[in-house]
Amino acid sequence: MKKTPVIILAGFLGSGKTTTLNHILRSSNGKKIGVIVNDFGEVNIDSLLVSRQTDNTMELSGGCICCQMNDGGLDEILATFSHPNSKIDAIVIEASGIAEPIDLRKLILYSSNKSISMNGVVYIVDAKNIIDNLKNYPKINNHIAAADIIVLNKIDLVSGNDLALIKSTINRINPNSIIIQTKEGRLNPGLLFDIDLNTSKPEQLSLAVGTEHSKHDHLHDNFDSISFSSKKPLSPKKFNHFIETLPSNVYRLKGIIYYGMKGFEQKIIIHKVGSHISQSAEEWQNDETPMSNLVAIGVDIKKQDILNKLKGCIDKEPENILPEDMVDIMRLRGL
Repeated sequence: MKKTPVIILAGFLGSGKTTTLNHILRSSNGKKIGVIVNDFGEVNIDSLLVSRQTDNTMELSGGCICCQMNDGGLDEILATFSHPNSKIDAIVIEASGIAEPIDLRKLILYSSNKSISMNGVVYIVDAKNIIDNLKNYPKINNHIAAADIIVLNKIDLVSGNDLALIKSTINRINPNSIIIQTKEGRLNPGLLFDIDLNTSKPEQLSLAVGTEHSKHDHLHDNFDSISFSSKKPLSPKKFNHFIETLPSNVYRLKGIIYYGMKGFEQKIIIHKVGSHISQSAEEWQNDETPMSNLVAIGVDIKKQDILNKLKGCIDKEPENILPEDMVDIMRLRGL
């Protein structure tokens, strides 16, 4: 019986998982890929960013897949993609940035679905922030240790000396993994679909797990998320001020911004990782309703305070935009 390979795409907040996944979908040479997108926030931003690349997408929001799906629920989702008559060539699970890849791997290995095969854990590493992240969130060591392939992303943002240090650090944590260096998540899909990545022996897996899932000692236990949506346009000036004054404990912010000004109807996609902020513009699709959808993730977040500030960014007079209001948007877009 045909078995559909399942690939876990994991990585800490802002490492570039969605960018990598979109590149894989664009470069898959006609392969039909089923995608399961898990986001920690109530609004699944990653699913919104992936859905335009494939029709075969399912989303899980409001928590980590490793805890949501521990009662067999993942089997039901996998069954929609993998069954005797399925045309799907592979399944990619994009885990949330603070999910436990070890537990997710166990869910797949022990799945009752006989039509799937575990094809490995691919862990995306943010070269720009990995050294600080390992210090601040030591459980990331366990995540790296569980990976079959490590994608060292954003190598263009670090120096040669820093890159050598990062690679030696990763090799120390996981000497058996393959390290692939990328810019902007440009990973060759052939590395995922044409190579058997399932090299970990059962005893290696049990050693990497350390604590059982029931003890629930997970990285995401320390994190909170805030979700914000608005069909009313935001003020570019107010939103830029909001971004620049975000407290440092808001590690990750991502989403889509709707400014709604005449002559600038495009949607703005924003990513904030640590202190690094990037924005880009895209056209709204015909079936999309222009609106803002944002998720902020961090430790000890003052949720209501941040939510109130986001609500304060709603523009009461979007038609009255001054030229200087556009300066920060154009600067962040690199124009």
